[in-house]
Amino acid sequence: MILSKFPGKYSLHMEYPIGVVRYSKDIDEVFKSASVIKLPIFLYGFHHAKDIDELVEVLPEDIVDGSGVLQTLVTQSRWFSVRDLQALMVVVSDNTATNLLIERYGIKRLNRYFQHIGMTKSVLGRGMRDQLAISEGRDNFVCGRDMVACLRKIASSYAFHDMLNILEKQQFKDKVPAGAKNEQIVFFNKSGELKGIEHDVGFFVYKGQIGLYCGLTEGSNHLGKALLQEFGHKFNEL
Repeated sequence: MILSKFPGKYSLHMEYPIGVVRYSKDIDEVFKSASVIKLPIFLYGFHHAKDIDELVEVLPEDIVDGSGVLQTLVTQSRWFSVRDLQALMVVVSDNTATNLLIERYGIKRLNRYFQHIGMTKSVLGRGMRDQLAISEGRDNFVCGRDMVACLRKIASSYAFHDMLNILEKQQFKDKVPAGAKNEQIVFFNKSGELKGIEHDVGFFVYKGQIGLYCGLTEGSNHLGKALLQEFGHKFNEL
């Protein structure tokens, strides 16, 4: 079993239905966030901000590399709604869309919001692909308890179903969902990865009830993904 021999640290948590803890381990352990930091930004945009239908001009100089599609779509000035940017940030983990939203909302305001919703150990220290910030020691961090707080806040939001519709179209389902072989379970997730980091966080629906889960790993990409898939086996026991 990967869980017993993983060469690093990991945090796992699962509730089904929401509020009933089925499994939990080391949820206060802090990790570099990778792209799961995009989930509370997504929440802020739908639940708190009032600009979801406003248009944003995206210029070629806004483009950053890494995951996403805007670097292919934007060869000259183009306009996208804030909702479009939110969807791109989640469905294909678009780094440019994420940076435009961070700039729009402000790092300080987002960090205050994180604290407000109970994400007390989480920090948004930089935008995506900001190598200067990384070299200066500024980075993004989360822990399992904070991600669970974020998921619970999403579930209580009036925009929950709109957010689920976007999360369901997530393109990266090769971690926890890949380990859950029960075809009756539907996942709505956000994953993330960096060198040595593999994360997967989200909701699932089974027998008409909604659950949530969080899996964070640090130490090995190959074994981290395998560990999250192994965690997915626990969903088959529900």
